[in-house]
Formats: sequence, structure tokens, C-alpha cells
Amino acid sequence: MAAKRVDAIVIGAGPAGASAARTLVAGGMETLLVEKKKLPRPKMCSGLLGHWTTNFVHRKFGVIPQTAYVEPPFLKGVALNFPSSTEPVLIPGKSPIPYVWRDRFDHFLAKASGATIKDGLRMEGIETEGEGYRVLCTRARKDGGSTKVVLRSKYVVAADSSNSRAVRLMLPEAVRGLPWATGIQMHVQGGIRIDPDYFHAFFHRDVGVYAWANVKDGRILVGVAGIGKNKAVQYLGTFLALLKGVYGLKIEETLRKEGMAGLMMAPLGRFALGRDNFLAAGDAAGFMHNGGEGISCALTTGDLAAQAVLSAKRTGSKAIDIYRRIVRGEIDLCLDQTNLVRMFGKLPLPLDLRAFWRDRSLRDIPLILRDLKAFGAQDNGMKETGFGDIARRNMIHRLLRGRYPDFS
Repeated sequence: MAAKRVDAIVIGAGPAGASAARTLVAGGMETLLVEKKKLPRPKMCSGLLGHWTTNFVHRKFGVIPQTAYVEPPFLKGVALNFPSSTEPVLIPGKSPIPYVWRDRFDHFLAKASGATIKDGLRMEGIETEGEGYRVLCTRARKDGGSTKVVLRSKYVVAADSSNSRAVRLMLPEAVRGLPWATGIQMHVQGGIRIDPDYFHAFFHRDVGVYAWANVKDGRILVGVAGIGKNKAVQYLGTFLALLKGVYGLKIEETLRKEGMAGLMMAPLGRFALGRDNFLAAGDAAGFMHNGGEGISCALTTGDLAAQAVLSAKRTGSKAIDIYRRIVRGEIDLCLDQTNLVRMFGKLPLPLDLRAFWRDRSLRDIPLILRDLKAFGAQDNGMKETGFGDIARRNMIHRLLRGRYPDFS
């Protein structure tokens, strides 16, 4: 079987993969963008875009098409829901927050990258071959069988989700022992007493480490996330009961259920950057911001991985040596998200925290702090990961030495 050879292969057609492909193509490299699903494909995500994200996309890819936006196309902010009150705590955005469907948004990015898109092509394995790699793929046939496809390149960028097959194959030591995070989301038709102009997060006990509800194009999205492979299903039932009892959720029809499973990396100070001329970007490498926001760091690290490849090709260096150096700022930014001293300095979304404190009464603050303490004390699996100790050590290291520890 003949193996197609190109300058670079990018695995995964999300924002990280599209960003890497765009920069590689702009640098004159023939690039394949490999995606296991047919595009456009659903993606479990809030779809909130920060202004850094939209500015980056407009500069690198062009104007986001109106078809990618939902109704409402912009949100007013984020609403925090606590057990002590049925009225949410509203944190307004400094400006309207763009609101998109990820299948349409990602498809736009992939097409605008200029790379040759190979969707419906599942990566099954990677083998080293001299200074490069053989990427072994399969394509499903209508008869139920599959066709083998072999791709060859000196450079590979993995951007295939937080459950990256490429990273687990090529960097098993980087992900060994990491805990799993899982999430599940329902799309339903019905009614609920929440303001559709805000994204709602819930800080109640027994609903996991993160629970949310939002309205997109008239449908209600309800989701939970937890630590452990089967925890999300358990939390979903509790969360649905809460929404029905307190927020008036009525489900007329379940339109779709979707889930995710990935390795918990950035909160634990673990990043899988790559080796030699194999690099990882986005959540495949562990990059994630507060509240699960990953689009901005996906775009950034995809671009940086591609810059490292272009520089390596030009200088004859190994791409990982360049990437490790230039991606350091994004590692620090991710770690800032778990640092109590710095976490509010650069939020992934432009929220007006001054307005939040200005609008609170003295009676509100103790109740919110009590609810947050109870939420943090629940048995949600986070304590077993060692997250608290790691976050404290990183914070102290940053305070004493002016930087976080070095990470490979």
C-alpha cells in the first residue's frame, strides 16, 4: 500500500488543529488535517467566545459566519446559582459575549485553515520512521468494513481531544496515572426558569465538580462533569431533580445526549508537549482554563506548535525543543487559573468582577462563601487527585521564585 507523504500532518480538526494547520499552510507547508468524524461534527462545549478568541479568529481565519452563531448570538454574562437563594448571582460581561455552536464554528475554522481536510479518517496508530512518522488510519466503508490509509510526514501535531489517542501512543509516560474527567450533556425541548441571556453554573452539592444549564436556539442544554469514568451519569440524575424542583425544568422531548471523557492534566500541573518532531496542542496536551474554557488556549497552542515546526524545518532543530520554550507562557497562564493569588487577573471570558462585588449586599457575601465551602467539601473525587496540594505548592513556588516549576 502506497503511503501519501506530506510536509505536516495535524490530527484533530478542532480549534487547536485548525490553528496549527492555518499557520503551517501560511508557512508554505503542505498540510493534512485529519479528523475521525465527518465534518461538521457535534462538540460538547458551552460555545462562549472571549474577545481574545474572536480577535484571533478574525485575524487568522476571517470573520466568523453568522450561521455559526446561536439565538441569542451574544450573552450578557455568567450566572452563578447557589443553594442559599433561588436568584442567581449575575456577573455581567464587560461587553456582549459571542455565543456559537461548536460544530459550525469548528467547521468554519477547518475550511478556512487552507489545509487539505481528511475527515472520516480515524487515526489508529503512529510509528516512527527515521526522523518522521507513519500515521496509520482507517476509513469506514458503507459495507461495514474499513479501508487502511497510511500517511507519512516528518512533522505531526496532535490535537485530538483530552482523550488523545496520539498522545497516549506517543507519550505514554506523560499521561500515566492521570485521573479521568467525564461529562454528559442533554439537549432537551421544554421549559426552565433561567435567564437565557446568561450562561448558568450551579454550586450545589452532589452535582459533580461542574454543573451547568443554558439555552441555545430555544433548546435547553443541561450538563454535569465529574472526576472518574462513570461519575457524570450519577451526578446527572441529581442535577435534573434539582432543576425540576427549584428551577421548574420541564422536559417535553430529549433531543440528544452527548458525553466526553478526558485526562485531567493542567490542574495537576501535567502537560504532554511532545517529543522530537511530534507535538501536542490544545487539550490533547493538557491546556485548559477555568470553567473548562479551552478554545483560547487551543488556538494559541496550535499556532505555537506550528511556529515550532516551521522554525525546526528552517533551522534543522527538533520541534519539541523550540515548542517547549515558546509555549511556556501559555503553561503559566493555565496554572494561573488554579492560583488563588492570580486566578482573577486574566479570565478567559471578559467578565466585570467589579460589578459583581459592587452589586452584592453585605448579607450576600457570607452566604456565598458558606455555599462555596460546602461545594468544595463534597466528596466529588477532586481531593483524591491531589489537586489541592499541587495547587498550593505551585502557588507558593510562584510567590517565592517568580515563576512556576519547570514542566516537560
